[in-house]
Amino acid sequence: MRALHVWVDHDICVGNGTCLTIAPGVFRHNDSRQSEVIDPAGAPEAVILHAAANCPVGAIRVALAESGERLHP
Repeated sequence: MRALHVWVDHDICVGNGTCLTIAPGVFRHNDSRQSEVIDPAGAPEAVILHAAANCPVGAIRVALAESGERLHP
């Protein structure tokens, strides 16, 4: 399994929660009701990319931890 760097752009996150539904082991809501990453290894890569692709505002970023290669968007 490849190590991922996963983060949420809080400038555009609206706290929809779709990512929490798809990958609850990776994301949670913070005190501002925005999504945040709790464990970038908390779900398989395909699930994390599915959560990122389904974010209604495109706030989730995913890259390979080692090389920095962007996987989403």
